[in-house]
Amino acid sequence: MNAVVLLGPPGAGKGTVAEVLVDKGYRHVSTGELLREQIRLGTKLGLEAKTLMDQGQFVPDDVVVGMIRDLIESVDSGSMFLFDGFPRTLVQAEKLDELISDLCGTLKNVFLLECPDDVIVSRLSGRRTCSKCGAVYHTAFNPPSDDDGCDQDGCELVQRADDSEATIRKRLLVYAEQTAPLIDYYTNKGLVDTVDATQSIETVRNAVLEYIA
Repeated sequence: MNAVVLLGPPGAGKGTVAEVLVDKGYRHVSTGELLREQIRLGTKLGLEAKTLMDQGQFVPDDVVVGMIRDLIESVDSGSMFLFDGFPRTLVQAEKLDELISDLCGTLKNVFLLECPDDVIVSRLSGRRTCSKCGAVYHTAFNPPSDDDGCDQDGCELVQRADDSEATIRKRLLVYAEQTAPLIDYYTNKGLVDTVDATQSIETVRNAVLEYIA
């Protein structure tokens, strides 16, 4: 199996990059979705994770890595995986390396989407969501036709709590604290490909595609 890791702060455009990699045959691995699926299936790992989550505790790295191992082992050995949102810490990166090595796989690329904090704040704090249908707008990049309501149903547009500037800056601080060691870790392995995420979506996507060509 081959794998790539996608790193970048919230709002850097990881989702749009993930889309183009999925189109190229990569399987998008979301640890949150894996947890929910394991819980739905009632697996041993899922039951363990649910017990911890119900108690308000974090799911241990070993449980998350165990789910990823189960997923990788359940598909063809020639599959390609995109890890987005994992690893988040140095310990998780080391465990992922061990897992890939155990399965005779290769971590080919680590894409780092770089974007200044002020740009991130502008992107995320400008988002507005329809209170009824959930449609997402942006005050600068994708404003509704009517400033007072959703184009689809006319309902009020609201700013989610996690899109406030104060919350965004807290998230960016956590990201910087957790991810800086990861960047150094993967840079020392010669795996980091840095992409300027302030560019257009198409430019960012094309830059990533050039790296994996």
